[in-house]
Amino acid sequence: MGWEEVADQLYALPPEQFTAARDEAAKTAPRGQAAKIRALRRPTLAAWALNLLVRSDRDRITALLGLGEQLRRAHQDLDGRQLRALSQQQRRLVTALSQETQRLAAEAGRPVGESVLREVEATVQAALADPDAAEELATGRMTKALAPPAGFGPPVSATVHPLRPREPAPQRKAPSRVSAPARPASVTYLSRRAEEAEEKARAERERRERLSEARAEADGLEREARAAEKEAAVAERRLAAAEDRRHEAEDRVRELEAALREAREALTEARKAERTARAPARRAHETAERDRRRAREASAQVERLRAEDAAPRGRGGRR
Repeated sequence: MGWEEVADQLYALPPEQFTAARDEAAKTAPRGQAAKIRALRRPTLAAWALNLLVRSDRDRITALLGLGEQLRRAHQDLDGRQLRALSQQQRRLVTALSQETQRLAAEAGRPVGESVLREVEATVQAALADPDAAEELATGRMTKALAPPAGFGPPVSATVHPLRPREPAPQRKAPSRVSAPARPASVTYLSRRAEEAEEKARAERERRERLSEARAEADGLEREARAAEKEAAVAERRLAAAEDRRHEAEDRVRELEAALREAREALTEARKAERTARAPARRAHETAERDRRRAREASAQVERLRAEDAAPRGRGGRR
């Protein structure tokens, strides 16, 4: 399995599981791929949700990329009629992708809130405006959401859609020429205005709470990232030292194996030489034994002759 397949599997995991799984994959990866795997960055919650969307709904992502090309071409051509038609498609598609992302994240056990969905929609808008952003989204390996595009959207005459559908602003009724009914209309208007102000204040409080939560989560993730980077640096040094020791041991083993081969070759040659020298040695030994035996026999013959020669001389001397 190549490092890209490993990356696809890692970016399918929830963010809290990413770092441990990445480090474990780097340990078992071939040496040339381990560094690439360790360089993979943990995705934010919005990036994870977008990656989940890309893997789960390829048809809509393909439609998004095609719509982005058409929108960019219509902007270049300043085709207002085409922009109005495409803007309607854009609004429907962005809303559909946002809702699908929310559903997929909930099914995966990691529900996402409004702040994350806004990041999702901003990234989708960026992909519509920028082909590089579209390509990055299509990989399914995003690490963070993209900023919304600046200066990209339908012209003034076209229908501009917001990131999130909003309730239409209440319209004021034209004042009646009859003065009597004017008071009830004014009270209703003021009541609506008060409700709107209260709703805005509540939305602002929720926004601040979400912002505070997001900052706390970001701070926590940053601390985790720094700790993980320190652990990774220590582990990298230990791995390098272990690899050096392994290389030294392998070199020593190769040296000993070469010496053993040489010793075995020398033993084989010695055995051949022994077998070659054994027969001449045996023949030389037999020849030496035969010569010694002949020498003993000759010596005995000499002694007998001397004894026979000495006997007649002794009788002649008496005469």
